[in-house]
Amino acid sequence: MKTRMALAALAVLMFGALAHAQSGPGSLALQFDMLPTLDEAVDGHYEGWAIVGGAPVTTGKFNVNASGQPVELGGGAVIDEFDAGVDITAATDIKISLEAPADVDDLPSGLIVLTGAVGGMTANLEAALPGLDTLADMATGAYILASPSDGDATNDDQGIWFLTMPNPDPGFMYLPDLGANWAYEGWVVDLSGGSPVPYSTGIFSTASGFDSDEAGCMGGGPPFPGQDFVAYHCDGVLDLDSGDFAAVLSIEPVPDNGPGPFMFKPFAGMIPTDGLGLPAIAMNNQTDSTFPTGTAVLDGGTATSSSSFSSVKNLW
Repeated sequence: MKTRMALAALAVLMFGALAHAQSGPGSLALQFDMLPTLDEAVDGHYEGWAIVGGAPVTTGKFNVNASGQPVELGGGAVIDEFDAGVDITAATDIKISLEAPADVDDLPSGLIVLTGAVGGMTANLEAALPGLDTLADMATGAYILASPSDGDATNDDQGIWFLTMPNPDPGFMYLPDLGANWAYEGWVVDLSGGSPVPYSTGIFSTASGFDSDEAGCMGGGPPFPGQDFVAYHCDGVLDLDSGDFAAVLSIEPVPDNGPGPFMFKPFAGMIPTDGLGLPAIAMNNQTDSTFPTGTAVLDGGTATSSSSFSSVKNLW
């Protein structure tokens, strides 16, 4: 009798464990490459969405760890599977949104960072940005080193302007409109120390016209995005052609609370030591090598990354 009872108890335990491990029609597994860990107090968090019958169904809020695995908010455990609480096997698309720190609702924000169509219960997730095809087709961007706001040619290594000479022309021809939820931001990044130190050159929506702060906190400069890092423009002096700096163009969420470039950096490149006086310095297109990707598997599958998280490093 004791043996039967023990076997029965073991069977109950085993069945319970199996029932717990089995995945229902509301389950979703996620894995990511190059999707950064967010500072939840500043940047917010991610949220997954299954589009069922044209309507979004939340699959849960999360952050990611350095291995590209979704984790519970607040530095919690790895989330092997999300339970949407309803049947999502008829989902046509999976989307990943960026949500504000105070977000508590079950509606997606306008900041969709990854999206993918479902086929065979799987979705390959790619960057979701307006004009992404246009960005990917742009071979290069360009800028010059100059500090036009101070009228002193000896300080031209202390400013960067996203334009080309002699006309001048925009440094990013055919830059696509990002809509109301995203904006461009220029950066110079000091790589001389142990950790990159970014300096914003201003936020803008078009490659022609002033950016958010013109040449700096005192204004001035040409009607193009850029910045003068000369002493009287409040940002201190930066020797940009020292070989220690990279130029970066990022795409930022609106509003943007982060102190550095966001995950989308379509153009980047080191500022050359011989760049002073050149009519154009090229920036390389980074969309294929640095934009995040992911995999989503519905109904109990296991998401696997197409390449290791460390295979392509985001240097900026």
